[in-house]
Amino acid sequence: MTDILALDIATCCGWARGEVGGAPIAGSIRFGAPGATNNAVFGNALRWISQLLEPQPRPDIVIMEALLPPDAKVGHTNRGVRDRLAGLHGVMRSVAYLRGIPEIAEASVGDVRAHFIFDRSLKREAAKREVMTQCRMMGWDAADDHQGDALALWSYACGIIDPKTALKVVPMFMRRRAG
Repeated sequence: MTDILALDIATCCGWARGEVGGAPIAGSIRFGAPGATNNAVFGNALRWISQLLEPQPRPDIVIMEALLPPDAKVGHTNRGVRDRLAGLHGVMRSVAYLRGIPEIAEASVGDVRAHFIFDRSLKREAAKREVMTQCRMMGWDAADDHQGDALALWSYACGIIDPKTALKVVPMFMRRRAG
């Protein structure tokens, strides 16, 4: 089976890992306190991903949420945020490459949302709420929206590798869990 590590990269990074067709595990990690320098954030991210990808077996695929195009969110974000995200992507990609991960991929937020919550047009906060609801319906205990987004990305990657797994998120095929 294919082992996938999905990363929702930001200063607080969500991750999800598991084999296609199996049950994922997930978590989140903060690379720096508010106000931390980029150097501190990048160093902490490097340490974390290096340790995560050190033991065998390593994942077959590392997939990340793609950066938005440079002209997206003009007026709603700043260059510093974009630079930090680009740097974190570089750290993750570099370590995955050096650890010999066979495939390093990315997916757009819209494609992941279309797969997982069936709506690529929702605003950020509404989409995050829907992702968390879908995670609960899947029986996945996402402690925060960083984990939720990573789980959605993991599910998307699984659906590409084995389209039958994509049916797990379709309401018609979901079994409601008691609780």
